[in-house]
Amino acid sequence: MVQVSGFWNTPNIKAWALVWLGFAFLPTTINAFSLLTEYDRTNRAIAAWEPFLWEYSSGIGVLLALPLVRWSVNHTPSWSQAPLRFVAQYAATAVGFCVLHLTAMVTLRLVAYAAIGQTYALDALWGDLPSEIRRDLLTYLLVILIVVGVRHLIRLSRTIALVEAAGTAATPAETPRMEIKVGSRRLFLAPADILMVRSAGNYIEVVTGESVHLVRRTLAEFQTELPGGDFARVHRSHIVNRAAITRVDSRPSGDMDITLSNGAVVAASRRYKSELF
Repeated sequence: MVQVSGFWNTPNIKAWALVWLGFAFLPTTINAFSLLTEYDRTNRAIAAWEPFLWEYSSGIGVLLALPLVRWSVNHTPSWSQAPLRFVAQYAATAVGFCVLHLTAMVTLRLVAYAAIGQTYALDALWGDLPSEIRRDLLTYLLVILIVVGVRHLIRLSRTIALVEAAGTAATPAETPRMEIKVGSRRLFLAPADILMVRSAGNYIEVVTGESVHLVRRTLAEFQTELPGGDFARVHRSHIVNRAAITRVDSRPSGDMDITLSNGAVVAASRRYKSELF
């Protein structure tokens, strides 16, 4: 079974980085411009950089809390396995997500304001804390849904690929068939069904397990149409299917007697021994 160990371990980590950067900073950029518009509309004084500091510090806090989401997804059992632990663990990590996000966000704002000789007013933040926590919980749930959903899609796509590959491998290749003309008829035989071919004057006899077909062809001409690795010329008058050979007996002269699966015994010349073995 294909397993995906974590949403960091994907085929294109750069693409994932862009996804999370966009997730963290695209909405915050829009919010920053919205705040500027709102403050301007209500004639409240604000430095142009402040909304961007507020929003981007929040986005960085979300990014810093992402490893906790990864841990939560990797170590929380499914609902069907342990429903109470499922709820408790996700609830606990949701609290941790909020704490990490708020701590990072406030720290960055305090440092930034202090760097320019100003003081960040925490009073407004405490008054807005309930709505901030609510937004954090919604963000946490959205990140969980993205991670779990993408994991399922990756597993599904890889499973489909494996099934398709297995189906392709299991599909037998079409057996090539040979056309032979017997009198006014045309027959189509699979090479594997041919046990041997022997010369008969101006004709050849194509021997299968069930019948013998008399064909007006030369043995040499017919041999060129047979799969070379499956058939061997063992005599100037005989070609045999290697898969049909059940026994080979040598004579003192070096010639051989080949027994086929239908019981027929074929004389083999020592001159063609190299083609057989």
